Formats: sequence, C-alpha cells, structure tokens
Amino acid sequence: MQMLRPFAVSLGCGLMMAGLIAAPLAGAQASKQRPPAKGATKSTPSAAAPAAMPQIAAVGLRVTGLGLGTNGTEVKPFNESPGTTVALAIQAPKGTGIVDIDDHGSKLDAFTDDKGTSLLEEARVGPFPKITEDGTAALVELEVRARPSPGSTSVSASGTIAMMLAGGSKPMRAANVKVDANQTFKIGTTTLTIAEAKVEEEETQFTVNLPRTLLQTVRDIRFFDAKNAPIEGRRRGSGYFNDKAELELAAKTKDKVFTIEFEVWQNLRTVKAPFKVEAGLGFAAGPRSAGPDSAAPGSAPDAKASAPEPKKEDGPPPAIKPTEGAESVEAVLKQMQTSAIAGKGAPLLSVIYPTERTTFAQGVTMIMAFMPMQHLGKPEGETLQKELDAFFNKHNLKPPFAREADDLFKGVDVNQYVSDALVFLKAHAQKGESPADALPLPKGKPTDVKITGDKAVATMDGGTELTFSKISNRWFIRLK
Repeated sequence: MQMLRPFAVSLGCGLMMAGLIAAPLAGAQASKQRPPAKGATKSTPSAAAPAAMPQIAAVGLRVTGLGLGTNGTEVKPFNESPGTTVALAIQAPKGTGIVDIDDHGSKLDAFTDDKGTSLLEEARVGPFPKITEDGTAALVELEVRARPSPGSTSVSASGTIAMMLAGGSKPMRAANVKVDANQTFKIGTTTLTIAEAKVEEEETQFTVNLPRTLLQTVRDIRFFDAKNAPIEGRRRGSGYFNDKAELELAAKTKDKVFTIEFEVWQNLRTVKAPFKVEAGLGFAAGPRSAGPDSAAPGSAPDAKASAPEPKKEDGPPPAIKPTEGAESVEAVLKQMQTSAIAGKGAPLLSVIYPTERTTFAQGVTMIMAFMPMQHLGKPEGETLQKELDAFFNKHNLKPPFAREADDLFKGVDVNQYVSDALVFLKAHAQKGESPADALPLPKGKPTDVKITGDKAVATMDGGTELTFSKISNRWFIRLK
C-alpha cells in the first residue's frame, strides 16, 4: 500500500474498522476452547503434510486513542487501552488444518506507520488466537501500545507466526465405555479418566480428564450406541492448566455404556510462517460491506478483495486529453502536491490514472466521514458532523460511502467535489498540524525512480513505493 492510498485517517480518540475485526478474546489460559469441527471432509491418516506455508493477510485495523473521565480511563474507545491492533487472517495450505497457534513462539519484528515511525512500544502477538471449527483458517491480532503519527495513512508489520499444522485426521474409537466417575478408557495409547457423570434432561453429561497434548489435537468427537447407530452429542467446553486438560461432553442418551469416537489430527508439524502486511482504512470498503459477508465457509478473508480495487487495464489504455498527465514522474508528484494545497481538484485528478480517479475521491470521502471521531463525546464533534452532512448533501453524495467508487460518484462533478473536499480538509486541520498533513497525497520528493517501458516505480522518503503508468507519453500515478 502506498502513501497515496485513499484509505487514510488520523484520529485522536480512536478508529475501528467495520466488518472484519474480531475483538480480542478475554479470559484466562483455561478459557473455553473452540468447538469441534462439524461435517468437515477428512483426509486419510496416512496423507503426508504438504510443504506449502500458510497464507497470511491483514484483514482488520483498530487505532484507539486516549480515554475520557477520571485518569483518562473512566470511559475508553471500544473499551480498549490506547494503541494499535492489526488482525491477521491465516489460511492453512490445502489439505492441512491449523491445530494450534503459539503466541509465545511467534514474533513481531517490525510495526511502522507510512511516515517511517516505529510503533513497536509494548509490541506483541496477542494471546487467545481464534481457529475455525474445521481448522482451515485462524485469526491472530498484532498489538502495540503506540499509535500512528498524525497524517499517516497506513501501518505495516512483519514477523513470524508459530503454529502447528496437521496433514489429515484419523478416527479413534473406545468401544463400550462405561460412563461413570473414575472409569477409564483409551484413545489410541492415551488413557482418559471420567471425572464425573450425571444424567440430566434425557442426556448424559460427563467430564473427562486427559493430557493437554491430546486435547489440542482433537478435531471432532462422536458417540454411538450398542448397534453402532449415531447418538446426538455435543462438546460443552474444555480447558487446560499446564499439561493437564479437561473436556466436558454430553450425549443424548440415558444409557451408561456407549462408544466414544475421537477424530484426531495426524501428521503434525510445527512451522514458523513469515508475514509482511500493510493495513489502512480500505478494509471497510468493497461490494460486501453493505450486506452479509458472503465468503465461503472456512476461507480466509482477503484484505485486497475487501477494498475497492482500481479497475484493471483491459485492452488498450484509456483515452486521455492533451492536458492530462505530466511529462515525468517527478512532475506528477509536484502537480499533485501543489494542486492539493491550492484546493484545485481538476489538476490533481488529471495526473491520477483515468480509471482510478473516483477511487481517490472515495478515499477523501472516507477520511472526512471519520473526522468527527477526533472529538468523540464533545460538542465540536456534533458541529463537525452537521457540517459534513451539509457538505455531502450539497454534492448529492449518498451513503453508504463504502461501495463501488463509480457508483458512489455517479452524477457527481468529481473535479468540483475533490476541490471542495480539499478545502474542507485544510480548514479543519488540527491545531499545530500543517494543512498538507490533512491531505491524502504523497509527501516530499522521490529519492529513486525506476522506469521500465510504460511503467515506473518511485521510492519516496521513508521507503514508500509509488507506481506510475504512461499513456501517450504522459505519466499518471496509480492507486494500489
């Protein structure tokens, strides 16, 4: 993601991305574990674990500012302490399952904003990762105490996630188990002990003591009667302390003797999967943002698919006017910067790739929409919201703003809209903040420009890379 990326926001009190964020789990190490898989297709126990590494993508961003009231902790944004959190989606390689994620063995090497500021204060890979029922995907949160610099548009993070993967699962049965206190049975070579059992409301509820190593590899649990007919059952909960674990089960039968089958992960291997991700406000956008998430069960959300993507180049480049574009990459950047400061939308948009100009306008809109959160709970926040409502109404811009950019700006004079929006942003820059910092555009000059045919990459101060395309010998900046 580039500094230009139109998903920027600079907030004093807090920001939470919509739709794709999982709040951190609360509880102790012995909290309830994930429920067993249901109806998942099982691999053969002899299947070898593939060498492919898990795919890791950023799918959520939360920036939390200072609280209010006594000591700044009486009421807090999202009921969280100040800091920045990035949520990672982990997709297991095909044919494997995620058995466990080791937050202590994982490592967060770098966490910076797009201005190059390190945010590694009190950095950690958050505890209590969440794993899907079928083990195909997981969610992990990266947490730091620091917050992005004013005017920054995105954050990036890199490191490794330590996890245990399985290359299939295998059913293991214990036949004719007498479900009574102090009775034992074996799953494979492991002995389990029934701690207590009782019959309530037509079902037998019982607690099993087992090693933690077995608990962590249980994919599913099933029950069968004397005729091998399935018995409806459920996993009521589980927990562990050190190497000892406890599993609470229930089978819908009053019989004290029945068969218990554990589906156990096989071919375990430990990996440390590297990741390098960037996150910005674009997670709230995209065609699925206004309705239920339609992702396939067990699939990891894709941050890029969730944000509005620039239109792909199909066939020849779009036609341009003689006044559009600039003669060099450096000229593109200079024109953007000077036009933005002057509040002139037309010349700014003219050096953005023609099919991506509404995407830029949408990014400006998202920045403005979140501005009132700088004044959370204060009268000026309400005043600013009224100003914004009037501004959007003036330009006939209708929410939701997180939809396809071309649809959002259908019938809108985009040049005039961006001009007015730039003036609005400059007028509402925070005290002590440069007006330029309130604007979503690259800062400074490129330190290196590499041109390959009709494509170019410019490296800005701080290492941010911007990409460019040439049409009819005129250069345009691209939005990633």
